[in-house]
Parts: sequence; C-alpha cells; structure tokens
Amino acid sequence: MTAAERKEISQRIALLERASALFDRFGTLVPMAIAFLNRWPTEVQVYPQWQVGESWRLFLSLYFYWLASFALSRAVSFAQKSIEP
Repeated sequence: MTAAERKEISQRIALLERASALFDRFGTLVPMAIAFLNRWPTEVQVYPQWQVGESWRLFLSLYFYWLASFALSRAVSFAQKSIEP
C-alpha cells in the first residue's frame, strides 16, 4: 500500500470517527424525538401489577441506538488499528 493510499484511507477513517462521535453524542435524541412526535408515553407508570405500559418502545429504541453507537465506535477503532503499519 502506497503512502497516498494510506493517507486517503486515514482521512476516510477520521471522517467516520467524527460521524461516530456525533452519533454517540446526539444519537439518543432521535428516538426521543420520534417518541414525542408519535405521542408515545415516555414515563413509566407503575401500577399494582407492575406494568410498564407503552414506554417499552422508548427504552428499546434508546437501547438500540446506544448499541449502534457502540458498534460504530468499535468499527472505527478496528479500522484504525488495521491501517497502522
């Protein structure tokens, strides 16, 4: 691999790293916005039967976005390590 190719790949990885950092910072706002736009209940209502109600959608979507953020950051770190000489 030439130095020019290595530099181009490093720039692309740096761009992906910045996108990953933004997704990590603001990614959880997406499910919150979707929840409020769809009028999902965002509070956990505890009844005598310990029912969670409809808020499980919000918590599940927050978890999936956190998991996607974690996977993206791990992919960036693996890509950085693979390009090192």
